[in-house]
Amino acid sequence: MPRPSVSSRRMVANSLSAMLAAIEIYNKPRVEYRDEVTTLLVVNAWELALKAALKKANKPIFYKKKRGEPYRTLAAEDALKQVVNHKLFPSSIDGNSLSANVSALISYRNRATHLYAADLGEMIYPFLQTSVLNFRDFALSHFRKDLADSITWQLLPLGAKAPSEPVQFMTAGPSTTAVAEVQEFIDELRGIIDRAEAHGADMQRVAAVYDVHLQSTKTVSTADLVVSVNPEGQRVVVRKTDPNQSHPFSATELLERVNAKREGRKLTSYDHQVICWKENLRANSRMAWKHKKGLTHNWSGEAVSHMAQLSDAYYEKIRSEYRAHQNGNRKRR
Repeated sequence: MPRPSVSSRRMVANSLSAMLAAIEIYNKPRVEYRDEVTTLLVVNAWELALKAALKKANKPIFYKKKRGEPYRTLAAEDALKQVVNHKLFPSSIDGNSLSANVSALISYRNRATHLYAADLGEMIYPFLQTSVLNFRDFALSHFRKDLADSITWQLLPLGAKAPSEPVQFMTAGPSTTAVAEVQEFIDELRGIIDRAEAHGADMQRVAAVYDVHLQSTKTVSTADLVVSVNPEGQRVVVRKTDPNQSHPFSATELLERVNAKREGRKLTSYDHQVICWKENLRANSRMAWKHKKGLTHNWSGEAVSHMAQLSDAYYEKIRSEYRAHQNGNRKRR
């Protein structure tokens, strides 16, 4: 049997249709199985878009054929790996961030056929919302197709009302089938987020809650995904993040991760001191945190991404500004 002919144009069209269907279903005033159906469609949209991007770059989208079996196209997980490995993502999106976001939804999709007694809508929403925005950038970059052109709204929210706080579940009761299933999923999800944070991924591209103006109000961290549920697997309680988990890096660890991620010269503690002065990073709670009795600040994965994306030219510029600032202070003494 010859290998099937695949139309990139049709894959792109179907991909956009799947994402639009996901948005439409999610925004219906009342629909059962909302999160599961939406996630299935979003993952389907990504799978088709990823394969279309691979085909456009002349990369294979089929597995190696086995004797006596039909040709099989890449599963969403493997298509995602190939796109990340070949760096076929827009320059505006970090590959680790894109991978973590889509992987989280794939994981939920794969488990959607199991019984979930808990309502995980608040937890899934940030990943879905961010995935829509990532998808729009991806499709616009690769295929010159803007998802917004097909939506009557000016904006792209999945829901009119976003969750008010980061998602965290409290006080687990005795282990039941439903509780164990939810906990297993959350452990897998935390692993995805942990790996993304360790690589200094832009966590706002992994999962973030947006207001109706699409301004980021909270980026995800592993602390937002510490989950336990009550014995029936139904009780969901929201509480705030532990900064010890959301800001895990010392200044030394921060620089190690920044230098591993960026392509320019190796940054030093002086560069860190200068950018903290220039951008007041220590006062930015998304970047830095210090216990009221502590002497030093801890730093987040977002700080890693921010420092890594800045050019050598920018660091040299602010070094010069810092030296001029110090010289001015000395003259005034």
